[in-house]
Amino acid sequence: MSDDFTKTLHTEKIPAESRTYFFDVKESRDGTRYLCITETRSTGSEHERHRVMVFQEHMEAFHEAYLKAAERFDLKPRPYRVDKIREEHAHAYKKWTPEEDKLLADKYIQGIDINELANMFQRQPSAIRSRLSKLNMGNRGSTLDI
Repeated sequence: MSDDFTKTLHTEKIPAESRTYFFDVKESRDGTRYLCITETRSTGSEHERHRVMVFQEHMEAFHEAYLKAAERFDLKPRPYRVDKIREEHAHAYKKWTPEEDKLLADKYIQGIDINELANMFQRQPSAIRSRLSKLNMGNRGSTLDI
């Protein structure tokens, strides 16, 4: 989103249950860059919004303070990175649509193997097996109510 005074250079959206966080790198008309962190929270029929702006000259200190604070959470590194997995499987970790569920069930019943389905749906073979299980498609003869 931009207005007459700023333009957005980059946005990261983090959905988190009833809250959503946005990290926006913006640039003002005079070329000053800043980070705008926005939290929106659903409170029934309304939304609350809170913002923090960190200007370019304070980013290094902000980053160092963030890293020190993050250490206190004992975060464990992920054994995988979604962006790396998506280089090979473009739809990895994306939500399945009802149309994809129907097509997956049809192709599986037709006898197409897991690896071929993985290529077709651009997902990992484990995701295909997991989705088939969720759809109660453990047997090739099963039908699916979609």
